[in-house]
Amino acid sequence: MRSGLARSRLVILAAAVALIVVGSVFAVTFNVSPKPPGSIRIVQVWFDGVDAPQGMGFYILDVNASDTQSSVWQFNPADIEVSISSSRTSSPVDNYSEVPLLGSSDISPGKSVAGDDVYLLPQGETPTELSYHGTGTMAPLQVQVPAVSGVASRFDPSVHVQFNGTSADRAVATWDGITNQTNGLTFFGEEPGYRNYTFVFFTGQKIYVTFALYYYKFPYDPDSIVVDSVTSDDGYAVSSVVGWQASLGVVQAHQLPVTMTGYGSNVEVTALVTVPPGPQPGVLHFTLQFST
Repeated sequence: MRSGLARSRLVILAAAVALIVVGSVFAVTFNVSPKPPGSIRIVQVWFDGVDAPQGMGFYILDVNASDTQSSVWQFNPADIEVSISSSRTSSPVDNYSEVPLLGSSDISPGKSVAGDDVYLLPQGETPTELSYHGTGTMAPLQVQVPAVSGVASRFDPSVHVQFNGTSADRAVATWDGITNQTNGLTFFGEEPGYRNYTFVFFTGQKIYVTFALYYYKFPYDPDSIVVDSVTSDDGYAVSSVVGWQASLGVVQAHQLPVTMTGYGSNVEVTALVTVPPGPQPGVLHFTLQFST
C-alpha cells in the first residue's frame, strides 16, 4: 500500500516537473519577439510643388538606414510606406526628376545607406509616419516624419541684368548662367524657353549666378570700365561676388572691382546667392554697378 502511494507521488511529481518544463518552453517561446533589422533616420524633408502635377506635391525624404543586427539586412525601399494626414498610406514613387533615388541593397552589420525616398501626395496631405515592413519574422520599423525643411523653387534661366553707372553700358554684352552649388548642374540663358526639370533649388541652398561680360568699346567710349558690385533686385541675399578676368590668355580670380580695358576685353562675375523660401519661380533680377 505504502509502495503504491509512493508511486502515485512520483507520478504527480513527474507530471508537475513536466508542466514546469513545458511552461518554461512556452514562456521562452512567447517572450522571444521579432526584432527590427536596423534603424531608419529621416535627416531632412523637402517639398517640391514646382515639378509636381497640378493639385499634387512631391515630398522628398532624406533617409539613412543602418543595420544594427548581426546579420545582413536585405533592404528594399519598396517595403517603405508613409502614413499621411488623412489616415491613409502611400508608397514611394520610382522616378523623381531623373534624380537617383534610394535603391535596394544588402546592408552589412554596422553599415548604413543613405538616399532620397520620394512620395507624390495630393495637395494638403503631409507625411506623418514612415514604416518599413520587411519580409519574414522581422518587426516593422516606425519613425515620425519631421517637418518640412525647405521648399523647391525653379528659376527661369533668362537672368535679367541691369547696368548702372556708365554711359558705356550699351557697349557691354553679357550672357549668364545659374549653377547649383549642391550638385553642380548648370543652365544658361542663351536657350530661351528651355527647362531642365532636374534643376530645382530648395530653401537655403546656394546657387552661383555667373555673368560673362564683353566690352565692345566704341571710339567715344572710355578706355576702361570697372565692374564695382552686383546686387539682387529681388531682395535675395548675395553673400559673395568674385570676378575672373582674362589677361593675355590667362584667367585669374579677383575680388570686385575688376576692370575691362579696350575693345573685346572680358570678365566673368559670379555672385553666390542664397535661395529664399519658396516656391520662387520666375526670373532673377540683378544690377551690375559700373564706374569709369
